[in-house]
Amino acid sequence: MKFDFRATSQSDVAALSEFLGRVLRLRAEASLLDPRHMAWKYWTARPDWEGSRSFIAQYGGAMVAHVAVWPVRVRLTGQEVTALHAIDWAADRRCPGAGTWLLRQIAPMVRMMVATGGSEIARGILPAIGFRPHTELYQFAYPLGPLGQVLTTTNRNLKLPARALRNAFWRLSRPLSLPAGWSAVPLAPEEVPERLWPQPSSATAVTARDAGFYRYFVESPCTSHTLFGLQKNGELAGYFCLASAMHAARIADLWLPSSNVEDWCAGFRTAALVAASEKGVYEVSAWASTALGKAGLSLAGFLMCECATVSLLGDNMVLEGRELHLQMLDSDASFLSRDGVSYLT
Repeated sequence: MKFDFRATSQSDVAALSEFLGRVLRLRAEASLLDPRHMAWKYWTARPDWEGSRSFIAQYGGAMVAHVAVWPVRVRLTGQEVTALHAIDWAADRRCPGAGTWLLRQIAPMVRMMVATGGSEIARGILPAIGFRPHTELYQFAYPLGPLGQVLTTTNRNLKLPARALRNAFWRLSRPLSLPAGWSAVPLAPEEVPERLWPQPSSATAVTARDAGFYRYFVESPCTSHTLFGLQKNGELAGYFCLASAMHAARIADLWLPSSNVEDWCAGFRTAALVAASEKGVYEVSAWASTALGKAGLSLAGFLMCECATVSLLGDNMVLEGRELHLQMLDSDASFLSRDGVSYLT
């Protein structure tokens, strides 16, 4: 089949919503199809990408595949690598190969593509396209309200009582408390000092952050993203971002310019306590893709729930021998909704 490639615009919102709803088998009221959310995700200006971030393959004038790009800037010592995370990848099963063809069209736009997890079908296709494993991404969570989880979860099965008991024991045996000398304060993106944005080292690559990047998130029309400064003994020592989900909070981003695991533990505990102060929040989750992040979350009392492979396509040799610090804001994970109450713990 010969496909045509083009970027979408906001005038395509109705046709794109119909296509994604049909192919992904979503209800008409699904949050992914909310026109405001689609406009923000695909077409609202971002400082790290020019133009539309939504692309389609057409056959005979009809839409047969879609993929959106989520910009990622990977910083290493002395250089910055343009990258993207493909999201909302969908293809009409009546047009075999359309989805793969579309992904190959966007790959040359950047030096590197990043993939984390994905559906079973996507995980099977990625190696054939050329993606290669680089590291593991760990998803942690802390049960803030085990009883609240039982009353609100949509995932009801015979394991629910055992999970509730496990979560209650975990909550009681690892109680949250504010680390001595630590606190959190809401910040506007422009109030974050330059020294606190992530910086690479000889052993770790980071993803770029700045005020413009965060301004885009805090202005999200459908998912609340709130930026906080981490204070240690009254001085700003780092930052984190909390994103809201249904009865759950996500530590969508956290960074400290410290190699001390005790500092990272304190940062995650402080963020979890801020999340716990919100009424109706029964779980807080976070990501770690480095040894320091993983150790900090474990020490803070979080439970490791899931592990996914981080795969790379393109100029991935620049990362050889380095860890890659990835957070939820480097994909759609901070605002991805299952349109129901679902917990990791």
